[in-house]
Amino acid sequence: MTQAQRNLLGAGLFLSLALMGGRLAGFGREILIASSFGLSAEADVAIILLSIPDLLVNLLLSGGLSVALVPALRSADSGKEAALFFQASIVVGGGFATLATIFVMAPTAWFGLLAPGVLSPLRWLDNWMIYAIAVAIPLTALSGVSSATLNARDRFFVAGCGTLIFNLCVIGGLFYAVTIGGAYLSWLCAGIFLGALIRWLSQLLALRVGRLPKVYDASYGWVLDKQLLLGFVAGLASASLLVVVPLILRAGASWLGEGELAAFNYAVKLVELPLGIIITTLATVAFPRLSEAHDRQDTGAFNDILNVSLQRSVLLSIVIVLCGLPFIDAVISIIFGAGQINTAGLQHITALTQVALLSVPFVGISSLAAAAVNAQRRPSEVLRRTAVVMLFLPLLCLPGLWMKEPVVLMLALPVFHMMLAANLVRVAGWSALKAVLRGTFILRLGVLIFAVVLIAVLLDFLFLKLAGSWLMGPLAVWRLGLAGIAFSISAVAVLYMMRLRERVV
Repeated sequence: MTQAQRNLLGAGLFLSLALMGGRLAGFGREILIASSFGLSAEADVAIILLSIPDLLVNLLLSGGLSVALVPALRSADSGKEAALFFQASIVVGGGFATLATIFVMAPTAWFGLLAPGVLSPLRWLDNWMIYAIAVAIPLTALSGVSSATLNARDRFFVAGCGTLIFNLCVIGGLFYAVTIGGAYLSWLCAGIFLGALIRWLSQLLALRVGRLPKVYDASYGWVLDKQLLLGFVAGLASASLLVVVPLILRAGASWLGEGELAAFNYAVKLVELPLGIIITTLATVAFPRLSEAHDRQDTGAFNDILNVSLQRSVLLSIVIVLCGLPFIDAVISIIFGAGQINTAGLQHITALTQVALLSVPFVGISSLAAAAVNAQRRPSEVLRRTAVVMLFLPLLCLPGLWMKEPVVLMLALPVFHMMLAANLVRVAGWSALKAVLRGTFILRLGVLIFAVVLIAVLLDFLFLKLAGSWLMGPLAVWRLGLAGIAFSISAVAVLYMMRLRERVV
């Protein structure tokens, strides 16, 4: 394993730890929402309120700002880096402050876009709650700039902790509401505001510790040139198109009945946990290094980073899907079973989640393909391909809406990501994916993963479910432990075998 590969793996592990904390805290907030509201209209409103800052985080951290700022910040000296940071903060903060003003003036329009099937959502909200969410919008945007700056310095852990900080504040607000026995939405809005504020301030503190110049040097002039702004717009637009996919599905689900939006949200959040911690982390860590290799015109290093990342993504995706499909019902039972959701509701969320899990391998491939193309300074290509595939999304949603069948509607998610992955790989070049799939290495590891999961499934059916009444504690906990063992064995085997192969190479 080369030094670059070791650095790539180490950075990925640190970022995964930070994101794991944030995602687990996100599960905590979803559990509190589910236990407080169940599958109800008020739950739909709570999820819409959380969707607004979540939407901005996904837009700004998953592509928009990173595509434009990370390569520029990485190649700049300290003075120009400070100028880029300050100017980007002014432009982005001002733009999203304008967006927040529009939200305050026309909140009904926002709710109509995010959940057209929810009737009179504003009846649950006071004016100050709208203002709190509005202030969180520019604060979240500013944290996107500071996170991109931290990522450019390979300080992924600090940036990744932002989600943890935000979710802990939201959990604090919801937990206090549970303690006093009411005003859930009020304390939810307070938690959203405090989470956005503290996340941004913590990242500013990390940048100061990192010796970012405190005084803006005017001699650099206006460094946000046309190319950088166009790259930001293209990256933000392509990221926006991807982020709105689950929003479109949830909006469609709101027409299928009360609580369907919440059910779709819970299913998507469950799938986003392994995606955010393991799969898309590979693209986040690889992107700055791909950009640097491209700037040095080091094709060998560029291909090496891309191939290693693709291999890990494909194999870990197989682990996630094979371990998740048979055991996800145990996870859902533990997370949501103690709240207001009945058995039928838990089974419904399970079916939705199993379908959504099928999108994991395609998200991994498309995110790395997009990172490779963006590192080559071609964000417009990513935008164009993503926009073309987005045109098919309404057609993919029509069968589920026409049949009024939520599971069929959710099927649009993996089909969309499969189409997107195929298009982005064509732009990045099929050679990288062919190099990953060539030979028997992936096949042998795939068979090993399948064998481990098969043994776990047989133990589940032939032992745990038959001996459920004799076991101490809930059966779901034992099944989750069995799934965790199968996942750990499979993931460790994948990483160990890849490391041995890289040493040989």
